[in-house]
Amino acid sequence: MAGSWIAHREVCGDELSTTGRRLAHSLAHRGRHSEVVERTGSGLALATVAVLHEARCLASSPDGRYIVATGGSGVAAGGASAAQSIACLLPAMGVIEALRRVQDPLSMAVWDERARTLTLARDRMGQSDIYFTRNAFGLAFSSELKTLRQEDGGSPEVDPHAISQLFRYGYIPAPLTAYRGIYKLPAGTLRVFRLPDVPEPHTAGDAAGPFHPYWNLRQEAEAQMASRTQATLGRSVDKVVASLERAVCASRGGATATLLSGGVDSSLIAALLQRQSVDAVDTISVGFDVPGHDESEWAAEVARLLGTRNTRLLMEEANALRLVETMPRVFCEPYADSSAIPTLLAAEAAGTSCSTILTGDGGDELFFGHASYVKALRNHGLVRHLPRPLRRACRAYASRSPERARLGGIAALIAEARSGSLAETYLARVSRWRDPSRALKAANEPAHPFLDAALHPTGGHPGELLLYLDQSNELSEGLMTKSDRSFGAFGVQARSPFLDQEVLSLAWSTPFEHKLHNGETKVGLKRALGRFLPQHHPRRPKKGFGAPVAQWLNGPLRDWAEELLDPIAIRNRGILDEHVVSALWKSFVDGNRKYHTHLWPVLMFQAWDREWNGKNAP
Repeated sequence: MAGSWIAHREVCGDELSTTGRRLAHSLAHRGRHSEVVERTGSGLALATVAVLHEARCLASSPDGRYIVATGGSGVAAGGASAAQSIACLLPAMGVIEALRRVQDPLSMAVWDERARTLTLARDRMGQSDIYFTRNAFGLAFSSELKTLRQEDGGSPEVDPHAISQLFRYGYIPAPLTAYRGIYKLPAGTLRVFRLPDVPEPHTAGDAAGPFHPYWNLRQEAEAQMASRTQATLGRSVDKVVASLERAVCASRGGATATLLSGGVDSSLIAALLQRQSVDAVDTISVGFDVPGHDESEWAAEVARLLGTRNTRLLMEEANALRLVETMPRVFCEPYADSSAIPTLLAAEAAGTSCSTILTGDGGDELFFGHASYVKALRNHGLVRHLPRPLRRACRAYASRSPERARLGGIAALIAEARSGSLAETYLARVSRWRDPSRALKAANEPAHPFLDAALHPTGGHPGELLLYLDQSNELSEGLMTKSDRSFGAFGVQARSPFLDQEVLSLAWSTPFEHKLHNGETKVGLKRALGRFLPQHHPRRPKKGFGAPVAQWLNGPLRDWAEELLDPIAIRNRGILDEHVVSALWKSFVDGNRKYHTHLWPVLMFQAWDREWNGKNAP
């Protein structure tokens, strides 16, 4: 969805109609069914694009007071679309209570004709995005950043502080975006705009907030942990299977396909989807022509056992450059998770045969599936016994050359020893750059709630803090962006049953020992999958979905990278420090291949910046 509110001047002729069509065109890749509505007296134009015709995304309340536009993966239910259902609720209960009733992962815009307010809201877990900016005559918003880039009268300015977040996490967390003055709503929040909030021409006013939470992950986690009761592992597994099966049914919306990596999460979703279908459902698997990264043969075996119709795609080096070069336009904001490359290959195939696809995203983050969680708990358990003077000395030593920790050895040990909290230990594990401001000429990394203990949930096992940190950061701002943009680029909506509200609540109410037991991660989900596959399948070690970036940068992507990292061009642009970047590239070329983790976000920024802000930018 997208919209424009011209608040401070008269609307000229068919301006709103033209604006609405332009907004719809900017999102045309999202689906074939577009709708536009205009309110000339209010200066408002709204546009939506849907994959499914029956999932209409624009609706008015019965009393005519409200107009609702939805974006995301809403599906029609009971003969009414999500937008229509919400519009019917608004007159009786208002926006906030209506939002709390919504279960679909939708972003939403609500125009109140009587109060003359525009409310923007983002879904609970960030499965859909909503960006906004104040322009010369009012407000513009969209599900994708590029719409606002094109609507801006001039050339928006890149925000180095936001780019520092890209270098650390591989994504830019809300409310920041790559541009100054353009913001993204945090998950589970709304923002109400009134005329005083929309600046007159030539006045300052680019503050992001205030954002109002209508749902809070921390409160949900604390409430569910407090309500835990004694339960056997078998009982927990029963609940997980029943809840996920209901979520798969609710998420289908015409979906007969799912991604299948062969891992526990995607295999369980495929099994539950197949159980609900008489015919074989479609599964899509992606493999690599690099043995250490390829799981496609295993995924094909899982598909055979489940009875799905599997499409096996091979991510070859010859395809790497083609897909990498599409990423800046597909994502329209810099994004540096290398697993986006095979995801794009899968999305390209899905776009030829289906409109909705299910994924296993969220299983690891809800049920303690990452090995990095175990390592963070172990390392912090060792470090917290070190004397404080020793930890301070390690901190001082590590700060001299913080990025060397990526290479392992004594530098990595010292970097681990500097940590003062479990959250800081885990932050180091998920950081690409330990000190991203060193790579930028004028940027101090903004404070991030990752380390703010006042925002962390209380109660539960220490490991559940790691789940909370990933759910509120990596999951909502990273993984969901990857799925939404990759599949949306080919007119496919991606849905994750694990992020269904009931499944999320169940995960937090599940005893922690049913997630981690005797060193085994994701115990409950593995037992659940064991009901559909032989027991040795759920316990197979996981390789992950990341691309062999180090090998590609030294092979088919070498020339591409050399061009983007040209020190003269970097110096002339004035955002990155060409000396730091050049030294890092030289170290990589000389054999320190682990630095690909640092180079990839730099390259993704450079590619994006050239696409959208270069001399040939749209």
